Amino acid sequence: MPEIEVRHATTNDIEFLSGLETGYYSEFVWQMNLDLGVNQSQVEFVRVRLPRRVFVPYPKKKSAIFENMEEAEVFLLAEISQRPVGYLKAVTEKDPHTAKVTDLVISTPKRRQGIGSGLLVAAMNFLANREFNTLIIELQSKNDPAIKMADKLGFKFCGFRDHYFPNQELALFYSRFIG
Repeated sequence: MPEIEVRHATTNDIEFLSGLETGYYSEFVWQMNLDLGVNQSQVEFVRVRLPRRVFVPYPKKKSAIFENMEEAEVFLLAEISQRPVGYLKAVTEKDPHTAKVTDLVISTPKRRQGIGSGLLVAAMNFLANREFNTLIIELQSKNDPAIKMADKLGFKFCGFRDHYFPNQELALFYSRFIG
């Protein structure tokens, strides 16, 4: 595989990046089971195989990804042979030492080749050098490939929020110490 180069994205990259497919296919969903007891509540997520492979649209409009791009803590672009193949956007959370990856998109033919992992590692290094100590990733419950990638990179499940995305889908949150 050709070498992946990671650099900071600029506004000049938006036109090309906005052409990348943001949706993905999944064969699994992480289903939430909620047990509301009298003295204790429990939440459990179970990986469930879907009856068939489904296309999952991205939970946000593409234009929203690139709004206020300059306010992102980091907006990285992955290139192969000087051609963009993916990007990652992270913003500062309420805690000034915590950043959250809000968008991670890889060109469809280049998925599952380590580009997303490369972007996450580059973001962790960049943010750690800027004195951030925690990185959070927000993911759709149907994004099984990204959930598996987060686990592989040492991220741990840290919470969920129902009706989180603009399309009202559930978000799962994974975090990792990077400082």
